[in-house]
Amino acid sequence: MAKTINSVIAALHTLESWGVTHIYGIPGGTINNIMYALNIEQDKIKYIHVRHEEVGALAAVADTKLTGHIGVAFGSAGPGATHLFQGAYDAKADKVPALFIIGQNPQALMNQDFFQEFNEDPWFQDAGVYARTVTTAESLPHVLDEAIRNAFAKNGPAFVTIPNDLANKEIPADGYYSAAANFARPVLSAASDDQVKKALNLIKQAKRPLLYIGTGAKGAASEIMEFAKKFQMPVVTSDLAKEIVPYEFESLLGSAARVASKPANEALKETDLIMFVGSNYPFAEVMFKPSAKFIQVDNNPQMLGKRHKTDVAMLADAKKTLQKFIDTGSSTDPSGWYKSTSKM
Repeated sequence: MAKTINSVIAALHTLESWGVTHIYGIPGGTINNIMYALNIEQDKIKYIHVRHEEVGALAAVADTKLTGHIGVAFGSAGPGATHLFQGAYDAKADKVPALFIIGQNPQALMNQDFFQEFNEDPWFQDAGVYARTVTTAESLPHVLDEAIRNAFAKNGPAFVTIPNDLANKEIPADGYYSAAANFARPVLSAASDDQVKKALNLIKQAKRPLLYIGTGAKGAASEIMEFAKKFQMPVVTSDLAKEIVPYEFESLLGSAARVASKPANEALKETDLIMFVGSNYPFAEVMFKPSAKFIQVDNNPQMLGKRHKTDVAMLADAKKTLQKFIDTGSSTDPSGWYKSTSKM
């Protein structure tokens, strides 16, 4: 006799393969079978009971931001699902992968206006990069796998609605698999020699250059600091990127506009060149000087030239590109501009 496995246990194994170690949520009638499976698998995936689905959704998004692993939260059918919207739009706005699992009534009771039964997929079409309802027990782990791949590939939240009866059926034990081990993102290189040369010429001509970084510069702290010192460019960050560079760094001015620091705001008023790395800063139109020369590095072509008239736009990896500037360019002489903004 062929071996079988409970469909929701198989689904949790899929989540485990993607590095999921805990899930946020509140128990509800339409997700009882998910709760049952979490109890069985609690040595591998911990259940974190929150006071409100909105808290769980926001926590899941924060998880992804802090760890790089996909954060997961769930809500029951109807009201529980709607409470996930706050986290969903947070993930959409910050382009963060997240997975939201939605409970649903058993299939036999769907489409009959049963208690708290809604057609939930259309609700999440705007917020999510993926929103589907599982239709067979066998497809449950596959749909979750598809949702996570879409979330990472498209940098946004994915939603999977699971009829409660489909989360408690036996499926072939060898009938599911995860694509986690095969998933890979495109790897960008550094900017081209010509682009770097053009940007270096602009930096050389500038009197008050500024380096503005966003979350796309994560992992490049050492390059940012070396670049700033070599080219005498103080550093301003977006609010979400404020933890990238150590607070003690001599020329870190903090963030600008909202949740801002006075030095950062003042520097943006005076600068004549901004090097904009890995950010989609929404206040650029009002905070950045229109007359300032603008150099941009981003791994998303949609961002290039979006917030400011751009003189050199580079579709490239931030860390590699900063290092290429450091290796290629000549050091700028010590400047009064850099000294006046420095903590030294």
